[in-house]
Amino acid sequence: PAGAQTIDLKGKTVIPGIINLHGHVGNVKGLVQDDKFFTLQNIEDNLALYARYGVTGTTSMGSDTDDQMLKVQQRQKDGELIGARVYTALQGFTVPGGYPTQAPGMKAVVNEVSTAAQARTKVDQLAAKRPQIVKMWVDSHHGKMKKIPPDLYSAIIDQAHKHKLLTAAHIYELSDAKSLAKAGIDIIGHSVRDAVVDAEAISLLKSNNVTYVPTLTREVSTFVYAGNPEWLNDPFFTKSVSPEVIQGVKTTLKATQQKDPELEINEKGLGVAKTNVKKLWDGGVRVGFGTDTGPPGRFPGFFEHMEMELMIDSGLTPMQVIQSFSKNAADALRISKDFGTLEKGKFAALVVLAKNQIEHIRNSRTITSVYIGGK
Repeated sequence: PAGAQTIDLKGKTVIPGIINLHGHVGNVKGLVQDDKFFTLQNIEDNLALYARYGVTGTTSMGSDTDDQMLKVQQRQKDGELIGARVYTALQGFTVPGGYPTQAPGMKAVVNEVSTAAQARTKVDQLAAKRPQIVKMWVDSHHGKMKKIPPDLYSAIIDQAHKHKLLTAAHIYELSDAKSLAKAGIDIIGHSVRDAVVDAEAISLLKSNNVTYVPTLTREVSTFVYAGNPEWLNDPFFTKSVSPEVIQGVKTTLKATQQKDPELEINEKGLGVAKTNVKKLWDGGVRVGFGTDTGPPGRFPGFFEHMEMELMIDSGLTPMQVIQSFSKNAADALRISKDFGTLEKGKFAALVVLAKNQIEHIRNSRTITSVYIGGK
């Protein structure tokens, strides 16, 4: 249009901004998670960090201590540039004694429900605040904790849909993925890690229009620090992480993971997850993009780029990976009218790269500029 600014990007590559379908924003500092950290400043710092790595949209999946995220969303809608655009589930759902209430800073955050009636009431209360997603944890953590049963999560899904809200579930087991798909879940928030998906699972996820989010870096974060990952010295990583945090990873976190009795299980889980990503994509299931970044040891921004590489290792092509974090992610959040592809009439949420990502997935690191809402 007349008076528009023209920017010459000859020789550069433009991709849609990265949309992260599984993140946690604002309740971690360094390697410590605590609800006291959930402040406007920490939220804004997290969103700015995502944006510097080309993540123009992210989610906060059920760990918001209070409603401050809604204030941030309103300011973003009003045109303020506060890093990545955020979509929130506010507080997620589990059962009393269920996962993740034992995690630091989570007990006071999660909605613990015991009956379907109670679950529906809690969803109504949550819906009144107008989040975009209703999140639930469906995981016994290898049989050590109570798991939310089908009658409760079915009630949560049904009540959320009555309010026209998306639903997302943290899962681990193949049987839960199938059952949740039958119950109407919209987003599966982690890979199936206990078994290779079968034809029934592929059919259920596809026919019920479920988006599958692998979060492969989440699996990596559960065992990789027991060794000495080379990327701890990578400038693309160290530019956004303090030397004190890196030292803590190399010492305290390393010692903790080396003693973890589930280390071998976690490593095996990554292998199964990578197999399932490829099988589901080839089977026609919508594969989205997510990392579960935010908790200690899951580094926002850098992990999104690592996730891309892991998806390539799983057998996907660079174009498929790009589709996962752009069009597929936007479709999953029902924001494709405005985001997810580079088209006339959509919000300018895009990343300018010095090199073409189709030629090599790591070219996502050659960021020269990031645009959010045209700014």
